[in-house]
Amino acid sequence: MYGVGGWVEELPLLDIIRTGHVKEHNFFPVPFEGMPEYDVSDSQTDTVGCKAGNKVCNSILEPLEKPHLVAMPCDLCCSEPRFCLDCCCIFCSKTINSDYGGYSYIKCEAVVDEGYICAHIAHIDCALRCYMAGTVGGSIGLDAEYYCRRCDARTDLVPHATRLLQTCASIDFRDDVEKILGVGVCILRGSQKTSAMQLLHRFELAIAKLKNGASLEGIWKVDDNFLAISEGAFGHGSAPLAVPNSQDSLDVTRRSEHTLLIAFDPWTESLKLEEEIDHVLLALQKSQESEYKIAEETLHAQKNYLLSLYQQLESKKSELSCRVSSIEPDSFMDCVLNRVEQIKRELKKFKDMGKVANGFGRTSKGFLREHFGLENELKP
Repeated sequence: MYGVGGWVEELPLLDIIRTGHVKEHNFFPVPFEGMPEYDVSDSQTDTVGCKAGNKVCNSILEPLEKPHLVAMPCDLCCSEPRFCLDCCCIFCSKTINSDYGGYSYIKCEAVVDEGYICAHIAHIDCALRCYMAGTVGGSIGLDAEYYCRRCDARTDLVPHATRLLQTCASIDFRDDVEKILGVGVCILRGSQKTSAMQLLHRFELAIAKLKNGASLEGIWKVDDNFLAISEGAFGHGSAPLAVPNSQDSLDVTRRSEHTLLIAFDPWTESLKLEEEIDHVLLALQKSQESEYKIAEETLHAQKNYLLSLYQQLESKKSELSCRVSSIEPDSFMDCVLNRVEQIKRELKKFKDMGKVANGFGRTSKGFLREHFGLENELKP
């Protein structure tokens, strides 16, 4: 997992989810830097409505008239005496922090039944440490996503990362901005989604500007060099065009080259090239699939033809054995021998057709035309 180190200890809550059995557990929350919590009261009854005793629990702060989908009944993690579905992390059981729009956690809003959502919450950092968020290979196969261990639903994290960027633009503390940007990088890094890669570039660019001492306002500004130079080089208005002399032409050429150099964005160009590669590979894949299908159908047709010849040969041999004493045995013998020769020819043809295993591109056009009937496809 990018940007996070190590694996967390085995969490009791995951045991409950995996086995489906509720046992007595002592929770040992995994401490990690940069994830503040709210204070939890010593008494569960200090705060009505929150089993964890969290005085700022969402179940208390959210207005009752606010319409929302109901959380599904849960007899696994929620059976723990101090675990609150509305404010406790499903991985470490610590309470969440709703500062800055709740950037540090993700809530699974997958619909698990009619009118019910999963509603289990996880610290982003916990999910990253457990390889349940971000981009993860292997059997889980995440691409800038969050995998909920309670309901097995996947949540796209690109919208969450977008909200992180919007949140940062309204924060006045550099350390907090850098911390939130770091979370976004961990979520997006390694993703193959074009939207995630473009967003990651914005996160990394903002972090680089911060480290170089740019002001908080400055890290969100887009350079206008290209617009300014383009307007200066080519001008606007309805003035008549003058015929340039050779020196003017040279100056225009230099200015145009200068404009192109400044306007060039390696990241944007890289994305364009990646898209071109995707289109080429997709076309190649479709082409190869088409060739494969043609080869498969033709080879099977040849096999079936050979089998029919073998059956005809057996039939002729049976007839021949029944006509040993007949007046014209030679004609049946010739027929059998001819069938044998035909089988030999078709069998050789079948063997030759196997040359397409090297690919249609490495096989002569005449061969493909003769054995696979690719007359139209081979025309320039």
